[in-house]
Order: sequence, then structure tokens, then C-alpha cells
Amino acid sequence: MKENMQPGIESNMKQMIMSAPDKPSDVLIQLLRVTHEVQHELTSKLSYFGLSDRKFKILAILLKQERPLNPSELADYAGVTRSTITGLLDGLEKDEFIRRSISEDRRKTAIHLTEKGQQIVGTLAPLYSTHITNIFSKMTKEEQLLLMDLLEKIQGGLQYAKDHNVFPT
Repeated sequence: MKENMQPGIESNMKQMIMSAPDKPSDVLIQLLRVTHEVQHELTSKLSYFGLSDRKFKILAILLKQERPLNPSELADYAGVTRSTITGLLDGLEKDEFIRRSISEDRRKTAIHLTEKGQQIVGTLAPLYSTHITNIFSKMTKEEQLLLMDLLEKIQGGLQYAKDHNVFPT
């Protein structure tokens, strides 16, 4: 079989085998490294505008929903805890990107996107979208879909690990 290989293919195969992860922890380390780099890259771009990725996400959600939301709805949409959303909203309100008001149900606060908030999202959304497209530019659409499937499997494995905890509690 070796005689039928094109020059360089054997060394490429050896290199792929040598760089293949030995165990799941190697895969996790690489996943965390890349996640950290992407997070840092996006955070550095948004910080120029005085935003974090989470704050930008909140503004984008409010713009997309086209209606005021209460803090618990925002927390659910953004995938953060209720206590985290409070801090994010405090910062966004301080920077005048949102305003809070009492809704018809006086027990609930409504979060509104201000004109300044609409402007910043309008400015950032196309830049953010293009930057993310550039980050994924080395992957085909099929590879991106495969990555989504694999990430869902990791989420399933994470839930399995939580349900079958081996660590002392």
C-alpha cells in the first residue's frame, strides 16, 4: 500500500496521527484554549465601544425583540443567571444604553433600549457579524454544522457527567 501513496501523503498521515489527541482531556484543553482566544478577541473589539460580549448580547436581544423585556426574560434569552443580569443591566443603564421603567404590573420592571442603545447596536451588529464570519472563514458551512452537532454532543456528555458525578460532594 505504501507504494501507491503520493509523495508527502505518508508524512502528512504520520503528522496527523502524531498530533491526534491521546485522550479526551487533550480535546478539552484545545476546546478551552480556542474558546478563550475567541472570547478574548471579541471582548477586545467590543471594549473599544465600552461593551462586553454579554452587554452587547443584551442590547441585541432588546433590539431583536422590539419590545421591553423584564430582567428574568433577558436572563433567559441571554443564558445568564438573574444575579448576573442585574449587574449587566446596571452597567448598561449607567452608560445610558437602556432605561428601566415600571410596567403595567407594578411588580415587574421593563427594560427599554434607548436611542443611544439602538445606535450602538446598529453600528456594531454588522461589524460583529463580519468579524465572526472572518473567524469561521476557514470552515465550510458543512464543517460549521458538524461543529454545532459535536458541541451538542459535548453538552449531552456534560449533562451525563453531572448526572454520574465521580467526584466527592
